[in-house]
Formats: sequence, C-alpha cells, structure tokens
Amino acid sequence: MDAGGNFNVKEFILGAGITTGFFLLVVLNPVVGFIFSLIAPLPIAYFYWKMGRIPGIAMFVLSFGLLVAAFRIGGFVESLSFFLVLGSAGIIIPEALRRRWGIEKTVALSVAGLVAVIVAILALYGQLQERGILDFVRGYVVDSIKYSIALYEEIGIPQDQIDALRDGAPQVAEWIVEHGAALFLTSATFFIWLNVLGMRMFFQGRDPSFPDFGDLACWKMPDWVVWLVIAAGVLMIVPEEIAQIIGLNAMIFLLFLYLLQGLSIVQFFFRKKNIPRYLRALFYALIVLYQYLLVFISAVGLFDIWVDFRKMNSPVKDTAP
Repeated sequence: MDAGGNFNVKEFILGAGITTGFFLLVVLNPVVGFIFSLIAPLPIAYFYWKMGRIPGIAMFVLSFGLLVAAFRIGGFVESLSFFLVLGSAGIIIPEALRRRWGIEKTVALSVAGLVAVIVAILALYGQLQERGILDFVRGYVVDSIKYSIALYEEIGIPQDQIDALRDGAPQVAEWIVEHGAALFLTSATFFIWLNVLGMRMFFQGRDPSFPDFGDLACWKMPDWVVWLVIAAGVLMIVPEEIAQIIGLNAMIFLLFLYLLQGLSIVQFFFRKKNIPRYLRALFYALIVLYQYLLVFISAVGLFDIWVDFRKMNSPVKDTAP
C-alpha cells in the first residue's frame, strides 16, 4: 500500500516553513545548525510520507525557492548545494520506505540514492570549474578545515592549540582525502540511519503502511561480515600503500557498522535493566564527548558474534516428553 495522499494546505505550508527554517539555522548558526543539519530532511520526509509524492516534491521545490531568495539577500548562495543534498534525502528516504523492506535494505537503498545525488552535484561543479572530482573534494576539505579553525578561534580555543591545528592542517587534509571514501560512506550511512529512525518514531505503530523493522534492540549484522573485517585487516598489513589505504577504508566502514550493532546491544540492556531515560541520555552524551567509547562499543558489536551478549543464538530447549 502506498503512503500519503492526504493533502492539507496548512500542513504543506507548515512543512515548507519548518524546512526553510532548519536550513537557515544551519547556515546562520553553524554550531547549533550542525545538530539541525543531521535531521534536516525529516520535515520533508514526514510530509512526503503523509501527503504523497507530488506534494512532497512541491514542498521541496517551494523550500528551495524560499532559500534562493533568502540566500541571495544574505550572500549564502554557495550553500544551496548543501540544501540540495540534505533536502533530497527527504525524498529518497520515503521512497525507500515505500518498498516495505527491512531496515538494512531501506538504509542501503537510501544511502545509494544520496551518494548518487552527491556525486552528480560534485561532477557538475567539477565541470563548471573545470576541475576533477578529487581536486574539488581536496579543495573542499582544505576550506572546511580552515573554516573549523576560524570557528575554534571564535569560541575561544587557546592560541597555541589553534597554531598546532593550523600547522597540522595539510597532513589532516591529506589523510581525509585518502580515507575519504570510508568517511563519506560512514557519514552518509549514519545520516540516513538517523533519519530513518526518526521516521520510524513518527509512523511505526501509527501508520499500517509503514514498514515494520521489528525490535531494533535485537538487530545484528550477518555473521559472514566478519570475514570482510578479516580481509580488510590483511590488506592493512600488506606492504603496498594502495592496499593499506583500501584496507583501512574498508575497516573504518565495517567498524562503523559494528558500532551500530554495539549501540543496539547497549539499548537492549538499557531496556532489560529498565535504565531511566536521563541516564541513557547521559551515556550517549559521554559517547559524543569521549570518542574512544565508540571504539569500545564497536568492539562489543564485533565480539557479539562469539559472545552473544543478548543470548539470541541460544538453542531452543526440547520440551517434548
């Protein structure tokens, strides 16, 4: 059954206003806006699913037109491509959800669509500026690092740390470019995963046409994926730079997937032990503040293959007399 079809003028205007407001906040206040950028597709995705394809696309077009007018006044025209990427996810995600697949296929299809949009935009920019995609990406990374350093200066980071960041910027930029495939795919997957979960929070159990992803606290990667981790590890120790780069890119992305499994395990035990919501929020805040916890949670997800923390692989007891 297709979702949507219930067009409402007030909701249409509200959705366009919320979407436009989100993106204006992203541009005008980068610190707070970063948080909103993570869920920026949700208003379009929500109303796209609720009202249907044509109103959803029309909302995207209207929001884009409003942003064109606002950005021309404010001088932020170069940010329109950012809106095209994030806003397109608000169309891609509902289209993937309409197929009523499991969460893995839904996320994979949405990521593929988002990557295609980004590559198309980069190729267009590259042609307009007569630069290759790799050169364009390298220039974007360098500009982003400079922007981050300027932002750190504004928020009062000590000058000696700023100088150290500025001195190490070329090496950081080169590392990001070499491992950009993994970082790009990981970021896109996390972004899509987060917004799919947002859509699930709004619609699952309320809309019978929304796909049932089951209990995500019990979600796990297929066991055979561990062989890809082993293969990536082997490539990382091969005495060839290109093999090492490929291996590390693969390892970064695979460990991110196991991070998602580790977070599912954490959520499982939070629920099992009836941990209060404020303590759960504190734990997730600690993950943001102390990123080494991400490595620990990824390891939990990986070793779940053998340890089976949630006892999901326990054999069923024979109850026959």
